Amino acid sequence: IAAALWDGPRTLPEIVDHFHSYIRLFGLFSVTGRMERRHRQMAKRIEESVEQLIERGWMVREGERYALTPLGREEASKPLADMRKTRARLGKLAQPQTVSQVGLAVHWGLAALKLPAALLSGSVGLLNDATDTLLDGLSSVLVYLGLRFDRERAVNVVLVLLMLGTGGFTFYEAVRRFFVPFEPEVDWFTFLAAILSALVCLGLYVYQRFVGLRSGSLALITQSVDSRNHVIVAASVTAGLVASLLRFPLLDTLVGLAVAVLILKSAVELAVETVRSLGEEEVDLSRYQMGLAGWYERFRQEQLCDWLLYLVEKRGVRTRTELIAQAHRALDFSINPMLRELGFGRPPQAGEMIEGSLAELFERGWLVESEQLSLTDAGKGHLYRRMREHMRGLHN
Repeated sequence: IAAALWDGPRTLPEIVDHFHSYIRLFGLFSVTGRMERRHRQMAKRIEESVEQLIERGWMVREGERYALTPLGREEASKPLADMRKTRARLGKLAQPQTVSQVGLAVHWGLAALKLPAALLSGSVGLLNDATDTLLDGLSSVLVYLGLRFDRERAVNVVLVLLMLGTGGFTFYEAVRRFFVPFEPEVDWFTFLAAILSALVCLGLYVYQRFVGLRSGSLALITQSVDSRNHVIVAASVTAGLVASLLRFPLLDTLVGLAVAVLILKSAVELAVETVRSLGEEEVDLSRYQMGLAGWYERFRQEQLCDWLLYLVEKRGVRTRTELIAQAHRALDFSINPMLRELGFGRPPQAGEMIEGSLAELFERGWLVESEQLSLTDAGKGHLYRRMREHMRGLHN
């Protein structure tokens, strides 16, 4: 509450909205707009806390507004300083060079786990995966050097060549096992290596893909594709190990072959992208967006649509200008001092998102504009249905 007053005096509703902005950051407009009952409960709790802060000498009341005292400002500066430190740490983690260092540690750590497990068990699938992981450690070193000395394109060529070489070698080993059959010896250590590899590589994939898209680094995108392959491979290897326990060792060989084909397929796709980048052609990285990203954007859009309907129906917003202005204020996170210190401001795509939501509401026939904005019967039906669904979810 003290941090909410950092920029100057605020009314109680403005303090309450400060807390709602944390929820809006994740696209949950419905929680801040439709739940009037919960809104009142939160306002009551905040009002009680404000009175306690006044008693402590942190705040004073100035008419309808509340302001910080020197003591309150001193206390409010502490969490804001913590947010600045957190932003610095997150900023360092989001640096491509840091990602390559993390990747190096992870890959060589996993290789140290998987290679002994593969040699002890004789699993061709796990051996292929361990070999690929070992080479990924080398690729992390190359990515770090490429980013540091501005040779990312050259490094990406080497990464693709390594992936092609690894795919070719693992394919040869898998085919050879068809003619020289071998039944793996499976134990708990082998299973542990495969399962742990899947979990760690899943986290590394998300990390590399996020920073790669954020920084526009094709080298990190390449590594993220490889990390994703490791997740699929680890799951397949686990299935192959289970099949070996059931006296069906051929499945392990088939898994090794599938791993090799997957590596080769990814290498060829990335080789095409690399050739385009070398020819100064702009590479479209949007195709590498994570699967959940599209769903999440659609979810935010739907939440905003419902919230705009709520503003018209329940808050009496009657003009397009006023509706757009309120939406822009709701999406401007720089007015929240805590979020501002974390680096959040107004999303660059906020205007496009708002205009897109309005266009969708008119297109669906839920909102009409003559002299004033108003909801159609279909729009009211949708809004009240969503409000009922949300309230049922809370009661459950």
